[in-house]
Amino acid sequence: MKKLNEEQQAQLASKEEDILAKLMGEEIEAPKGKARLERLGIQLELKGLTGDELSRIRKECTRKRKIRGVWEEKLDNAEYDAGVIIAATTNFNWNNTQLLAKYELSEGKQFIIKKLLAGEKNALVESILQLSGFGEDVEVTEDDIKN
Repeated sequence: MKKLNEEQQAQLASKEEDILAKLMGEEIEAPKGKARLERLGIQLELKGLTGDELSRIRKECTRKRKIRGVWEEKLDNAEYDAGVIIAATTNFNWNNTQLLAKYELSEGKQFIIKKLLAGEKNALVESILQLSGFGEDVEVTEDDIKN
């Protein structure tokens, strides 16, 4: 194993201090983006979601049932997608009482499931997951590989 000389140790400590400063600094805000639903002529402002938020939504949309004496959990994918869209939308409240009353629905998830096209829902969820860090590659430089 190769020992680090003093200069390399100082450089490593400097990098570590920079990383700590960034991680311990200001609150790290979720990335934001916009998505346009052309058919409806609306633009939604979206934010990335944390792992905890996605887990909470997944738990809310998972149903337990007993089949032949064994408890089985099943995720309702349509409800999960709608929950993700609701949680990530920052410029519109999908649970707006006027909207729900017009279509005689009890919650925004039902509106999303019934009124948005499958491709629209899929595109929104993909955009949200992209903002949440899914599909991003970690950049590794050649110098990092050598060290």
